[in-house]
Amino acid sequence: MQGLTDGASPLFVDMGENLIVRTERAITDKGTPPRATTNGDIVGFELRACVCRKLKGRHIYYPTSDWRSRHAWLHKQGERHGFEPLTINCNSKQAKIDNGKGRTFTVDQTDFVGILRVTDHTKFEKALTSGVGSVAKTFGFGMLVI
Repeated sequence: MQGLTDGASPLFVDMGENLIVRTERAITDKGTPPRATTNGDIVGFELRACVCRKLKGRHIYYPTSDWRSRHAWLHKQGERHGFEPLTINCNSKQAKIDNGKGRTFTVDQTDFVGILRVTDHTKFEKALTSGVGSVAKTFGFGMLVI
């Protein structure tokens, strides 16, 4: 992705037949901005995130069966990013990541699908451009698709 954006780190998500990329720089002339929203809008969303908490600088992953902690994590992210999840469905697994330099590691991969309400338009627009969560964005995590 960085090769397409002159070294910038864009948000991206692989949707199977399509790759959605959000970046400040246009990759092609066919780019379209994310859907505009206002306070109170109710929209469907998808999000692939690495759900964890930090303890003494280390990432602590929840068991894959712990959907309650994942829902709580998303609600906390919503407060931070200007949205309120109204319905949430999530599936999680451990994803093996190859960084392309001979190093592999495992992260939590939680796929959220649901409906949310925009509570702070300014924060929400920033979340659409900079992502949700802080872990594994370089590997396609964190992009909120509405």
